Amino acid sequence: MKHVVIQSISSIILYVLMAFLFSSFLSDMSKTVIESDRFLVEFNLLPLLLLVVFGIIWTVYSFNTRPNKQLSFAQWSVRMTEFSEVDEREQIITAKATKAAYVSFGISVPILMGSFMFYPLFEETLPAYPIYALASTLIIATLVYMTTWIRGYRH
Repeated sequence: MKHVVIQSISSIILYVLMAFLFSSFLSDMSKTVIESDRFLVEFNLLPLLLLVVFGIIWTVYSFNTRPNKQLSFAQWSVRMTEFSEVDEREQIITAKATKAAYVSFGISVPILMGSFMFYPLFEETLPAYPIYALASTLIIATLVYMTTWIRGYRH
């Protein structure tokens, strides 16, 4: 259970950092295009640096705590670590958690799509809203997966 919780929280942090990076890039690109006559690329390196540092730390931790120690880095790096079940019980829990996450997508995506109808009204104040809306769907599904997995594991 600890492994799934850590991987889920790490995924959420990754989604937040990626949204921060893309929104920062969007903000800087918009300012640059408006302020100059030519196309110039300038952006804040802090979000990229945070993402790279977190990615390295997460990769090292995840590889060192992998359940199957026989896997090489190349084999391990292409697998979804949240889905590494040890027994039949964990396979059932994972199936239920995956179904719950899928249902959460089916609920959150139409709601956020509906909010895009009003996006032109607040586009000036929240230009990065689509980025955060997409990140929030991923975060919601990850939280649902994690809570369903924890609830199933405790029963």
